[in-house]
Amino acid sequence: MRYLILSDLHGNWAALEAIVREARDWERVLFLGDAVGYYPDAERVVSWLASHDAIGVLGNHDAWMLSLGSLDVEGPILEIIAWQAERMSAASHAYLSKLPMAANVEGALLVHGSPCDPMQYLDDLELARQGFDCTAARWVFHGHTHLAGAYLSLDGPNGQWVRYQRYTNGGELILAPKVRAIVNPGSVGQPRDGTPGAAYAIWDSEEDLVEFYRVTYDLKQVLRRIEEVGFPNWLYERLLHGK
Repeated sequence: MRYLILSDLHGNWAALEAIVREARDWERVLFLGDAVGYYPDAERVVSWLASHDAIGVLGNHDAWMLSLGSLDVEGPILEIIAWQAERMSAASHAYLSKLPMAANVEGALLVHGSPCDPMQYLDDLELARQGFDCTAARWVFHGHTHLAGAYLSLDGPNGQWVRYQRYTNGGELILAPKVRAIVNPGSVGQPRDGTPGAAYAIWDSEEDLVEFYRVTYDLKQVLRRIEEVGFPNWLYERLLHGK
């Protein structure tokens, strides 16, 4: 089966819409967390995921929305999430509330952060080694860092070999026998790898490969929405620079 993999959408409907226009030949959606936060259209994003019966996991921003009443912290991001929560439909809220911390699809593990801790940033080789130790899955799909790439692992006579491969500008990953991978498709809504655009991936479980993509779109669509609802303009600046 061919799965469309989406992560860290963060209420950016224009980015998701661009992916939907471009992506081809996918059959199911895998969602790796953080549908809400940052950009104004969280309701449209979550509604789309729910309507496509996306198999997903909970991200930290999603969890913050679900527990707003009990959070003892403040800041602009939580103010944005509170604004989004007020405009979230009951159906979309129900979709988020049913998301697990981890899920398994055809033997692959889905988490937002790390196999060791669903809310941990997995962004260096040592954390990747720990992540491989925390699961026997050959494929792990995660988000959270907003960085498109993959950690690859092979257990050999001289110990565990782990390396990292970036896929900022797209590409294809085919696993050799006995190699395992922790894969991040990059962020749909707010890339942080220095390349603007909406990142996504396609996992072909039968061919045992992942294809990475980055689609450009009119970022001023997002600027207009930010200005319309009164969100801070630095959000647009981050989109411009992929930071």
